Amino acid sequence: KGCFRATFEDRILRSDLVICKCWIKVQPKEFFNPVVDVSRWRAAKLIGELRAERGVAVPDKKDSHYQKKLVRPTRKFNQVQIPKKLRMSLPFSANRSAVAPTLKTDLDKKAAVVLSDRERQVNSLMNRLYTVRKEKKRIRDETATKKKAIKEKRDEFIQQKREVVKKAEKKEHYMKKGKEETRKRKAMNME
Repeated sequence: KGCFRATFEDRILRSDLVICKCWIKVQPKEFFNPVVDVSRWRAAKLIGELRAERGVAVPDKKDSHYQKKLVRPTRKFNQVQIPKKLRMSLPFSANRSAVAPTLKTDLDKKAAVVLSDRERQVNSLMNRLYTVRKEKKRIRDETATKKKAIKEKRDEFIQQKREVVKKAEKKEHYMKKGKEETRKRKAMNME
């Protein structure tokens, strides 16, 4: 079918090679070989039995032994490079995360911002405009939720009506089919 799931020890990279060994079920052809000379016939021995008879030890592979968990150094991956054209087309919230944060110097932290009267007036105006916009958005959202609830009720009502009509149509259809079937049986003298 072509579907499989894999887990990797580390983050997979483009340079990594992934080898997927696959098996499929094969139905072998049946083969029948009758035993003619039962007295001389010997059954095939298992590998374990042969090793025990001949005194051969089980081969020991170092690769097969459990080892301590391998400790890998943490890898440092490069940041995702976003082309400048694409970055400019992103919304501000997404664009801001791509831009490296600017470090504030000690002088910037200590410096106090003293606003002039004009700047204070502009800030208060901006705050009032923002409050008005926020209130309008809240009202818009409320009306949208009300409209959505009304639409859902209407759709549910329509769906119920449709189901009633469909049920009646099905009943009528099956009744017609049943009558037609009985008519055909009578015509063929089956009843």
